[in-house]
Amino acid sequence: MKRHFIPLALCLAVSASAFAINVNVKRGDRIGVLTISERHGYDAERRIAEAVQNYLRQELSDRGFDAFRTGETYDELRRDDRANADYYVEIVSSHGDANLMGAVGVGGGPIGAEIGVVVAHVAAEMRLYDGRTLELIDRFDLQQRRTTVAPTGIGIGSRPFFGWIALPFVQRAQYRAAAHDVARDAAERIAAGTHGR
Repeated sequence: MKRHFIPLALCLAVSASAFAINVNVKRGDRIGVLTISERHGYDAERRIAEAVQNYLRQELSDRGFDAFRTGETYDELRRDDRANADYYVEIVSSHGDANLMGAVGVGGGPIGAEIGVVVAHVAAEMRLYDGRTLELIDRFDLQQRRTTVAPTGIGIGSRPFFGWIALPFVQRAQYRAAAHDVARDAAERIAAGTHGR
């Protein structure tokens, strides 16, 4: 009887320890990521805000917050008085660009390539609000720059016919990486601002 009791006791102890250790600890704080206001109607600005919002929601979730996109602006939220989150974060303004700063052509024979320096810059102003009172807790301006050297075009052909194809995905990839960096910085600021509240 004692022989069977010891393994059973060990299994129960290990199970209790496993339940006590929670690797992905949830803070329990619900954070709504607000939609950018229509008054910031430029397509480029809205695209940047959309990218930052998506990355921000993911970064907050990775830090244990229950983060979600609200589909509402701050003004709509105040008007409807829907405080269904502990905190709200708003992207007040954003801007960015990705530019080819210089390039050199390389290759031989019928194939050539353009190797360029691509610089992407993304900036965003954000505000953090209390979910119950909608009072401003913090505001921060964040910006990130990404630089890479990569192929930006490919040419194929020979005289008298030669074709050239630009590779815009390099600029887009750098732009998205800079937006992700801004969202990561914002999530860290928000986590620090909500800690202990």
